[in-house]
Amino acid sequence: MAKFFTVASSSSGNCYYLGSGDTGVLIDCGLSCRFILSALEEKGVEPKSLSGILITHEHIDHIRGLESFLRKYRLPVYASEKVLDFLSGRDCVPAGTDLRPADENGFLAAGMMVSPFRTSHDSVGSLGFSIATADERKITVCTDTGYLTEGALEHLPKSDLVLIESNYDRMMLLNGRYPYPLKRRIEGPQGHLSNEDCAAALPDLVKSGTTRIVLAHLSKENNYPDLALQTSVSELSLAGIVQEKDYTIFAAPRSCASETVLL
Repeated sequence: MAKFFTVASSSSGNCYYLGSGDTGVLIDCGLSCRFILSALEEKGVEPKSLSGILITHEHIDHIRGLESFLRKYRLPVYASEKVLDFLSGRDCVPAGTDLRPADENGFLAAGMMVSPFRTSHDSVGSLGFSIATADERKITVCTDTGYLTEGALEHLPKSDLVLIESNYDRMMLLNGRYPYPLKRRIEGPQGHLSNEDCAAALPDLVKSGTTRIVLAHLSKENNYPDLALQTSVSELSLAGIVQEKDYTIFAAPRSCASETVLL
């Protein structure tokens, strides 16, 4: 049985846990080491049981606690080659860290098959991850992308659980206090997925077999959890898909661990 929860997720910091059997991985490490360790303890996960850390990209809200965590727990780090080069070149990881390029053909981590795919973000080399557990459960993580890339559209369907970005509400962004260049960046093709873009993708995913949806990376300034949820649920309802019958959904909390999802 696989176990998944978000340690926290927002524009301020992101980290997720996926375990299968007696081991697991972290996906991103964008919160303080102390915060992550506290969340793992709360969830009954022993850090020494981890077998690796998958990094989607090098932005600070995804790697803030990485160096400190790796000083305590010498784990392999998986990411795109360009992100690994960035991490080692900027002293974002301790010397001697086991840096492993994310093989585009798939690689094993914690006994799970990880299939990376390209996302569209203003990063040196951002990735999403689709992960198949030993008992044939599929979990796909897709955040920090201006649109759903060909790779995302290939890997998201037939996932048992999808964690997908629902970063901002367009009207809140356009009418908010951000400077115009930042607004352009966020809504651009290398920015973030809006509530509307996220919601538009969900009916096809549920029809493909997805039964659990986690909305992630919500902006503090340009979104509300209830608004993100309402946008997605409304789109699914229009497609004749019924919440709690055909799927479950929640928005990942900003500053605490989420509920644990068992698969």
